Amino acid sequence: MKNIKVITVIITLSTIVFLGCGKKESDDSLPDNITVGISDAISFPVSGSNKSAFLGVDPLTGEEIYMHLRNFIYLGELSADLVQDMMISLKKHNINHSTTFSYESSYDGKNKDVVVKENVSINDTTWDFCLTVSDEELGTALQLFWNINPLEVIAILQPGAFDFSTTRNPNAMIKIEYSENYPDYDKTMIVSITRIDSTSRQYMSNLKFFAGKNGDIISLYGNSIHPHMALLNENHNNGRCFCFQARNNVPNDIAIARIALPTILQTDMSNIWVDYSVDKVLTEEIDIVYANVDQATLNDIKYVFLANAIGPAYFTGEQGFVSNASNIPDDEGFTQDFMNMTGLTPWAPSEINQMTITFSTDSTVVN
Repeated sequence: MKNIKVITVIITLSTIVFLGCGKKESDDSLPDNITVGISDAISFPVSGSNKSAFLGVDPLTGEEIYMHLRNFIYLGELSADLVQDMMISLKKHNINHSTTFSYESSYDGKNKDVVVKENVSINDTTWDFCLTVSDEELGTALQLFWNINPLEVIAILQPGAFDFSTTRNPNAMIKIEYSENYPDYDKTMIVSITRIDSTSRQYMSNLKFFAGKNGDIISLYGNSIHPHMALLNENHNNGRCFCFQARNNVPNDIAIARIALPTILQTDMSNIWVDYSVDKVLTEEIDIVYANVDQATLNDIKYVFLANAIGPAYFTGEQGFVSNASNIPDDEGFTQDFMNMTGLTPWAPSEINQMTITFSTDSTVVN
């Protein structure tokens, strides 16, 4: 988790800002951590406000597309940090049994009601605890379900209800699913975000990604939905989905990633990395947009946009993208085992495009 006091979730200049911290209380059952720490190599904000905010304002090269992946993962990770900090801010109330209480929020000065239940069943799953924070005017703000041993957590947040002073994306919904009970990983995190506000054509509406930590290695896959994205061809329909798979060596601060760019309506993922590879999609759009230029000019255009488009891409530290395809960096961490991304398959774009996040209203206390 990044050590940031001001948590900023930026999606196309839409920002959720939250200030908070919390100390560990010994007599408390709330989890201390629900995140998986990803290193800068694959989780870092894109520099330059225009391009980080409006994908496609200037046509994106293959290298810039790979660099934007770091931004999406960074945004998702900061969303998880946001939820975690809000959860930790409640630890001072020493929550370890069923209870109800109210408090004045230090974030917006508004009254919040808290209901804690034990042994709650929802969707055929029983949880040790369920906590719901509600704003007296705006309704449900935060909902947590968790089991203590092994630790499993579902957290759902509506930022605007938890902090009324939030001016960007107040109606966004953020969901974090954290587990230390996954057979192939030490711990896992799934970040989902919906209901993002934007007036930009290139905005991201939904995001979902999985991060699983096994020792020093984090495996990732996921999707970001851009309903009206145009890379080069302004007449392209049905937007684009950034489908990605990646691996991150945290101590070495290196990463490898592959991206596919199907439309948001795509349902078949069987050949996604070939049919919608970055270089193939860019080539198809170049051929459409520059259909009437001479061959020499066309070759020059393709050289600019496709020079670093062939995947996979390699990343190191804050620099991010360093090379791609067969040009593997001279770093001992880029072993064949590390670069094997078999099985890291994103969700179908159509599924993430239609994804919704809601608070649970159907829970039953198990006696």
